[in-house]
Amino acid sequence: MAQAPRLSVCIVTYERPAFLERCLRALHERSSSGTELVVVDASVASHRQLVSGIDPSIVYVHAPDLAGWMTRSRNEGLKRVGGDIISFLDDDVVIRTGWEAAVLAAFDDPSVQAVGGRTCNGLPGEETYDRPIGRLLPDGTLTDGFASLPEQALVDVDHGIGANMSFRRSVLAALGGFRDDYPGTALREDTDIFLRVRALGGRTVFARDATVDHLPAPHVRGARFDTRYKLYGRRNHMVLLARNDGIRSVRLRRWVRGQFASVPAARGFTARVRRLGVTSLGVAWGALALPSSARWRPLPPSREDAAGRELRRLLERGSD
Repeated sequence: MAQAPRLSVCIVTYERPAFLERCLRALHERSSSGTELVVVDASVASHRQLVSGIDPSIVYVHAPDLAGWMTRSRNEGLKRVGGDIISFLDDDVVIRTGWEAAVLAAFDDPSVQAVGGRTCNGLPGEETYDRPIGRLLPDGTLTDGFASLPEQALVDVDHGIGANMSFRRSVLAALGGFRDDYPGTALREDTDIFLRVRALGGRTVFARDATVDHLPAPHVRGARFDTRYKLYGRRNHMVLLARNDGIRSVRLRRWVRGQFASVPAARGFTARVRRLGVTSLGVAWGALALPSSARWRPLPPSREDAAGRELRRLLERGSD
């Protein structure tokens, strides 16, 4: 009987075959032969031939019905992986030599359940970050710093970055996979799963040496930081805070107040009006989503719906 791979890498992609090819070629060249690669492709047309041309052992899933739902594609990938450690990479990143070894080394500590890797954007000065990396602050805002180079190889964090994140199979089984209803840009789905790992008592870290280069692909619809992106961002952030702290949490109220308090900081009258409009619409949209998405108290970290139970069954069965 073949030994299960220690590491499975899942790439979710949608209508970006050139970027997918670049990502897979780097993985094929720079990861060990025992590493399992899984691609979940929500594109209209199948890219199976492209993928198999790089490596016929890559598990390819064509799922056009999942278009627009990144977390559902991630969960689809979880149904196919065999590794003890499961990594998720965006299709527009390229791993550096040593990425795989650094990911696996981070999990040598049995307390570590989730790892966010260093994700470089090629911006001047991004190696230095003067705030705590990956923290959820008392005012409800998030710090990042995922391109920085701290002195320590591992830094404890509250959340990681979806472009380069890894988990123990066992913790994903306990959680029942990703919460798959962060719509649109899927902003905060990565923060959500890290917070849920912590709620189970797992340690979550930033691994300095598990480095990828993020070479951004264009969005299929809209652009990063356009109005659509900002509206989804505010809506999803409110849902994130309410799910993990409860609808009546102080942190959620502080975050909403902070959003409106930032309006005067926009430069010029037109920019202030635009920010006020986007903030008002985004917060209203988030408030409307809360009754069906959250409760007064924090939600349990583990999914107990039918999809979550099925993912738990599959992941636990694969670890036998």
